[in-house]
Amino acid sequence: MRTSEAMMNPIVLNKAVHLLKQSKRPLIISHPRPDGDTIGSTLALRLALVYLGKSPVVACVHPIPEMLSYLPGVKTFVSSIPEDIDPVTPATQHTSGVDLVVAVDMSDLERTGGIYQETRHGQLSLLVIDHHETNDEFGDVNLVDPTAAATALLMAELIEALGITIDTDIATCLLTGIITDTRGLRTTNTTPAVLSFVARMIEAGGDYLSVVQKTLDSVTYWQMRAWGIALNRLQLHNGVAWTTLPIAEKQQLGIEDHADLGFSNFLSRIAEANISVSFLEMNDGTVKVSMRARPGYNVAWIAKELGGGGHRQAAGCSIPGPLSVASERVLPYVFQEAQEKS
Repeated sequence: MRTSEAMMNPIVLNKAVHLLKQSKRPLIISHPRPDGDTIGSTLALRLALVYLGKSPVVACVHPIPEMLSYLPGVKTFVSSIPEDIDPVTPATQHTSGVDLVVAVDMSDLERTGGIYQETRHGQLSLLVIDHHETNDEFGDVNLVDPTAAATALLMAELIEALGITIDTDIATCLLTGIITDTRGLRTTNTTPAVLSFVARMIEAGGDYLSVVQKTLDSVTYWQMRAWGIALNRLQLHNGVAWTTLPIAEKQQLGIEDHADLGFSNFLSRIAEANISVSFLEMNDGTVKVSMRARPGYNVAWIAKELGGGGHRQAAGCSIPGPLSVASERVLPYVFQEAQEKS
């Protein structure tokens, strides 16, 4: 039974199933500065593979956000690969070695955060499961559908193709992916099929209310303080809203680079703004740029132009700083998009 209206190539789906069934110890990677979709989808696949008798390893270069700490299996994440399971060592020579790599919810190799390096191509098969329209199909098998509202939808179909029944824990993980990536079922790709999927996950025992409360309705104290600083720097011009957070302000609040402050989603509520942009200065001198757009506007091409990726309504990139230089580089593209569609 299809879990969504996503149109995955059945040949590619079968290849993905074959890789996973042949694997004994797959390495499943979530992208840096992880969100609910990459973590929820990764943990859902982990549970399914455990049920199949596998020994999956889940990894993310950055800590898992506190708001996702309720997910089953979240404490099994590692931030780097221990030597005894390093994929550099062929599994044929090292019985505990990783024998497959799975990249979840990422559009390019860089998004693995260095856990999987390009030099390892050819040593292990790389399976990519993703829904970003900027995906460059960097895997050996690419289970990619940019029409899907979240990677969680693709993961659900893959799990069922593996012959696993979606239970309470898997359903909760998958709900986390779809709820967070659609901002609470409020994006344009929230179709009847997506709503049907959510209903089916609830019927399977997924804890919908807890997912919404913990991921959408909870903000930490330091995050709220950061919002206050950002609001003081807020600007609005010709349908574009933007703000900045300098590194000094971040350090004063004790905010780490990997923290997801949710600025862009917060700014997207501004009624007069068709596109919103946040600029966060990082410790290494780069600037994290996050963009959100209302229906009819497209920020994916801007992110792609600047070396990043994403979707038409939500995209981002990292570019050299300082903040003033970064904003001067990005905003002309944003104003171009805003003016062309106005």
